[in-house]
Amino acid sequence: MKKLPFTIIHKNTNVDFFFDLHKETKSSEQVGEISEELINIIDKFIKKNPTTSDGDLFQALALLIATRVYISPFDNEKILNMLFKMAKDGISNIDSGKISRIGNS
Repeated sequence: MKKLPFTIIHKNTNVDFFFDLHKETKSSEQVGEISEELINIIDKFIKKNPTTSDGDLFQALALLIATRVYISPFDNEKILNMLFKMAKDGISNIDSGKISRIGNS
């Protein structure tokens, strides 16, 4: 299975992990670049709008995913099932990552 090395930095904590990619991934580099770009956009938005709730953020992400799934040429139900499995596996990947404290923590 292909794996994408990824790092999360959040609240003086660094998490290095490997994200399990789908077997038909065309470009792990693009997966990483798109993920970084979207995470950075969300982080900037949250910094400018600190009262944004997690619930509102998750709804926005759901709208984004629903839109992309709807306009894709694939079976919507199969894509949603794959996304749910990949998200669950991704959380497991992060949980298995190397956690280190950084900064003044």
